[in-house]
Amino acid sequence: MRRFPIYLSVVVFLTLVATGCDLFSDDSEKGTVTLTGRVLDQDNDPVASATITVLPMDDILGETGPEGDYVFDVEVDSTMDLEVVARKTGFTQASVSVPDARAGTVVNVPVLRLTQDQEVSESSGYGANILLLSQETNSIGVKESGADEVATLVFQVTDSLGKAITIDRQATVSFTLGQAPGGGEFIFPEVAQTNNNGEVEVNISSGIRAGVVQIVAQSTIQGETIRSLPVSIAIHGGLPDQTHFTLGPATFNFPGLRAFNLTNRISVLVGDKWSNPVRPGTSVSFATDFGLVEGSTTTNVQGSGSVNLISGNPLPPDGVVNVTATTANENQGPVSGITPVLMTGGPVISVEPGVAALNTTYTLDVTDWNGNPLVQGTNISVKAEGNRVKAVGNVNVQMDETTFTDGGRDIDGDGFSDGVTDGDFLDWEDVLTGFGVTRYTFAISEEASTDSTNTEPARVDAIVITVSGGNGRLEVVLGGGTPKAKASTDRSTVEMIGNKVVARLEE
Repeated sequence: MRRFPIYLSVVVFLTLVATGCDLFSDDSEKGTVTLTGRVLDQDNDPVASATITVLPMDDILGETGPEGDYVFDVEVDSTMDLEVVARKTGFTQASVSVPDARAGTVVNVPVLRLTQDQEVSESSGYGANILLLSQETNSIGVKESGADEVATLVFQVTDSLGKAITIDRQATVSFTLGQAPGGGEFIFPEVAQTNNNGEVEVNISSGIRAGVVQIVAQSTIQGETIRSLPVSIAIHGGLPDQTHFTLGPATFNFPGLRAFNLTNRISVLVGDKWSNPVRPGTSVSFATDFGLVEGSTTTNVQGSGSVNLISGNPLPPDGVVNVTATTANENQGPVSGITPVLMTGGPVISVEPGVAALNTTYTLDVTDWNGNPLVQGTNISVKAEGNRVKAVGNVNVQMDETTFTDGGRDIDGDGFSDGVTDGDFLDWEDVLTGFGVTRYTFAISEEASTDSTNTEPARVDAIVITVSGGNGRLEVVLGGGTPKAKASTDRSTVEMIGNKVVARLEE
């Protein structure tokens, strides 16, 4: 097909300074040079409506025709060096030099080639889906927590082919909360319109309660309502609060005097002033007056963390260890608590009277070397041996958890357990002992015979008292003569103190 260029004529007056000619040169040297050429893209297709400029004048001469061609007349003074520049929106700029352009001549300008740098948007279909495009964070903090309180989410509306809707198919999207903790959290804006890439943005701002909040985006397009899946954001708690600081051991009693490197978990539960768990990663430090304790922990999403108390030097002289945990509140002040823990040693059995006798009541004390209770789960059993006799009373006991004054709790956070009156930290005096804890009673009585041939009188040959548990195993045998004691190891002693037998398991 034959191409017919469009001819445009523009007269451009050049200053003599620009051409370097004599200010007083003869006007008869001026003339017109004709520039003709084409503008193509990277695929050798013509670029229509490209703007043509000639330097050094920097005047716009006109635009290319449908076939990308142009013809322009430029007035010059004698001979000039020119530069032809082509521009079009969506394409890179291109230029070419035309040296020694002389008046009265026609110059065929080399092809100017433009490269397309952005695709022309094609219209999409109408919106059919709403998807989450991006979410800057998975969690924020409650108000005044020191953490980010706002999160931004970007949704995208796409057509039925999955293409982002264009501006001519713009949709109005509204945002609502699904599940929420109900602490004053809110979203903004509540309604927004999509841009040329189908995108729309919404922000979620936290309230005063921790929990999970869900955001739902929806839009009604051509009478059909489309929705996104609920998007969840976690709202974490704030900084520690003394009223909501809890500290305690896995067990208040462990046999730490029996061996080194035994461990007992010390756990902390930290809440903020709104009664929410503090934000994850809150650091809590620990110290102890006896043994060793791991230095710090960080809280999890429930606001809890734990460390190990380790038996070792220095050992507590009375068995009581105080562990302190400390963190900081929103005013950079300390938040702390103290929990007592009992380290116990081998069992000690004290029984009175120290001989086996029928129809006799006995007092039995079971403690460790310091007079403290043994660990939870320790078994105490009493058996009578002989003819037609039995042991009654506290003859099969499993020991409960050791307790301190007020349960060992430091409710008001002053470093003392509520109810302490001796003006000191919890110590040996605050360990609960006595009947049902370290003291028991039993009796040896006659048992009715179930064997008619057994006509022998009731007789007590021996009383066997056994203590077994985490503190070790110790057995005492009372007979009609000298008391005997035996244990799981050979490290046991037995002595008669007045009318009382005392046996102990040594280390």
